[in-house]
Amino acid sequence: MGYFWILVFAGILVILGIVMISLNALLGPRQPQIYEDYPYECGVPLYDKDAQTTFHQGYYLLGLLLLLFDIEAAFLFPWTVVYRYLGVFGFIEMFIFIFILTYGLLYAWRKGALDWQFEIEEI
Repeated sequence: MGYFWILVFAGILVILGIVMISLNALLGPRQPQIYEDYPYECGVPLYDKDAQTTFHQGYYLLGLLLLLFDIEAAFLFPWTVVYRYLGVFGFIEMFIFIFILTYGLLYAWRKGALDWQFEIEEI
């Protein structure tokens, strides 16, 4: 009987999702917009879809940098909770971990991932 209300709630969520998708299909615009299929990056002007363009490595490095520091936060918060029980071994392990992350930050900095002004060639 305890799982009954969870199933009722899940059913309501599924029905609500179907209703929202149906409303969007019924009430949404029928004509596609001019720039609907164009890729867009914040601050980057639109370009011709048929032209050959290259992906700037800065976006890739910035994504890796964000992932790097998300992982750092995921490991640092639990470490601070159990630091008292880990002792010197835990301190040395976290020092090595932060050293590796610092090396990753310096690598990204050297590669230009922290430069927010990318030069875009006109196509």
